[in-house]
Amino acid sequence: MFVMPLWVRSFSRRLTRAAAFGVTARLFAASPDEPDFHFDPVDHYGSRLLTGVMVLGIILVLYSLIKYQGKTSSGAAWGLLLVSLVLIPGMVFSFGTVLVFERAEKPELCESCHFAMQGHIDDMRNPNSTSLAAIHYRNRYIPANQCYECHTSYGINGTVEAKMSGIVDLYKYYTRTFHKPIKMREQYPNGDCLKCHAQAVKWQAQHGDFKESLFKGEMHCLDCHGANNPAHTVTE
Repeated sequence: MFVMPLWVRSFSRRLTRAAAFGVTARLFAASPDEPDFHFDPVDHYGSRLLTGVMVLGIILVLYSLIKYQGKTSSGAAWGLLLVSLVLIPGMVFSFGTVLVFERAEKPELCESCHFAMQGHIDDMRNPNSTSLAAIHYRNRYIPANQCYECHTSYGINGTVEAKMSGIVDLYKYYTRTFHKPIKMREQYPNGDCLKCHAQAVKWQAQHGDFKESLFKGEMHCLDCHGANNPAHTVTE
């Protein structure tokens, strides 16, 4: 019969208590100082709940090892294993994937690849920059997730394309196979501008004479706007 050493049991109990204390502190930590209308309860509490579920899974595994000492002859032992090794990891993977994809839309993720993208983020946040990114950012034409919103085409297809491109970009960044200066893979599509601007009364009044050419791709938005206001002003 397998008997768990005393030091393993002691360490397991200490780890369980520490994990429980850590997740409790995290769950009841003060929320950041931000306006209520910018507060996302799903992201804020969901990430803490996910942490709690992960710790619960660890606790159940350790409890099973201590209680049943590696034996799975009883139904309760199998039940604990099922919950801690199948159900909880499934919940963590499912809900965690949703949170990861949501957080992947934030400028902070782009900024985390600082060797490649820091210059673009700094330009966007620069109050004196005349780039299109900076103008849109400081006027909050896009209230949140500015990088993602400007570089994602309309609809589900655009979302899938953006996620796939992001995975490729992450791979190139961490394998250091990217090249500077950072350039787009292809010309910036009109649709990524028009999905927001095309229905605006001001835009229609100023672009009415040639909007059909823009819709058809015979002209490009940056042909005019990029001359005086480039998309980004970055010094590599």
